[in-house]
Order: sequence, then structure tokens, then C-alpha cells
Amino acid sequence: MDINASGVIAHLLVSLGHDVAEVSSKDPRMSDNDILSWAVKEHRVIITTDNDFEEMIWRQGMPHCGVLRLENLPRHDRLILLRDALNYFSQDLESGSIVIAQSTKFRVRKP
Repeated sequence: MDINASGVIAHLLVSLGHDVAEVSSKDPRMSDNDILSWAVKEHRVIITTDNDFEEMIWRQGMPHCGVLRLENLPRHDRLILLRDALNYFSQDLESGSIVIAQSTKFRVRKP
């Protein structure tokens, strides 16, 4: 999980039974390239509010195991958005898609 989406989101994911690895626990100064490589090595989906990972994947052709980008909303609204994304798009994320979750719409970019 990217550092800008950690904390409360990590706690929610753990409570739902997900295995969570937070960047802040490994190295809070990790570059996005290193985060992406680490996620691929451990077959993890990245959850973030940052669009840098999409740019790296689409423009540079970087490998990945799925990305969920949440709109940077207030905490409560972001948690609702996360729950909705997981309810409707878990299979897409598990298959390596990029899911962009916004309060007004969801977009799925398949690998």
C-alpha cells in the first residue's frame, strides 16, 4: 500500500481479512519505482490516491499486479469508496487491472 493511502484504510483492509503491507513500515522514503517493484515481487495490489503508478504502468510499460486509485476524499468518504471498489471490482484487481475509484464513477483498465 502506498504511503498516502495508509492508516485507517490499512486497518479496514486487515479487518476484512486482507494481507496488508504498508510502505511506511518498510521504508517511508521508497520511490514509486521501488514500491511498484516490491508490489510485483510480492504479488500485491497497490492502493493509493496518487496517479503516478498509472503513469508508470501505461507510459513506461512497467509490470504490476493491480492498482486501486482512490479519489482523495475526506477519510469517511474514502472508506466508503474503498468498500464499494472492493465489493464490485475485487476480481478485476486480482486479475491485475487498474481501478480508478471516484465518488461519481469507477473506471477499470484491464491488463
